[in-house]
Amino acid sequence: MLSLVKNVSQNANVYQDGYFDNLGFTRTKSSNEKLLVFLNDSKYLPEFYRNKNISCVICSKNIFDAIKDIDNMGICITDEPKELFYKFHNYLFENTNFYKKKLKNQIDDTAQIHPTAYIEDHNVIIKKGAVIEANVTILNNVYIGENTIIRAGTVIGSEGFQFIRTKNDIISVKHAGKVIIHNDVEVQANSCVCKGVFNDITEIGEKTKIDNLVHIPHGVKIGKRCLIVANAMIGGYVTIGDDVWIGPSSSIVNSIDIGDQADIKIGAVVTKNVESGQSVSGNFAIEHSKFINFIKSIR
Repeated sequence: MLSLVKNVSQNANVYQDGYFDNLGFTRTKSSNEKLLVFLNDSKYLPEFYRNKNISCVICSKNIFDAIKDIDNMGICITDEPKELFYKFHNYLFENTNFYKKKLKNQIDDTAQIHPTAYIEDHNVIIKKGAVIEANVTILNNVYIGENTIIRAGTVIGSEGFQFIRTKNDIISVKHAGKVIIHNDVEVQANSCVCKGVFNDITEIGEKTKIDNLVHIPHGVKIGKRCLIVANAMIGGYVTIGDDVWIGPSSSIVNSIDIGDQADIKIGAVVTKNVESGQSVSGNFAIEHSKFINFIKSIR
């Protein structure tokens, strides 16, 4: 219930109570879940109105008038909606059973696990034929599919980089979500795959291959048969289609979409959506043919 927010801040004004199943953002796509979001800028109102899964909102006073008449909407008013939202998330994680469902590990007898690998003692599923190499760390809320290979030194299910600045402090945001790695995936040495922040999932599709030293943060969705090369950095909540190539040392900003069969060239800095079949290069990345013509023009 939204009224639990009073346990975090007595200055929060719960105008109308409400129920939610998960936390997220105005842009979050959710199936049959009631979402709690925060809203402190009117530019996000169109997203808010379109998202029919939102059942509760923590908002600023200047937003309240625009949403107060929405039927059955739980509304909490506060001076710092974003700060309260993340503090409330941490409260739910640390003090309630909202996120915590502790289940016994399920590790198939045919999985090959090196004796130096560390596997947390709950909420880990490893399917048949999986290979877990030396010094791998697998934390809770991780699923590893059949015949998937996790190479030496990789960390699966770590906390992501989510810190919120306040006036006098920095909030470290707890990660309560999951990692799902489907069948026949290979994640090579010393890469990192972070779990979702809320009850959401970081996901890697079947037959995708990930090189050494790749960073895959919270909420990323990677499709099937993708090839992601060394030192690639993917921002949070990026969605990547099937059969995508992401070149070495490329950087992809958070919360964008990469279409099927897209081609991200070496060192590209991608700051906007890439269409299916499109090839991009450069900093900031543009259509590859335009980039090549530009390079020719300045030689």
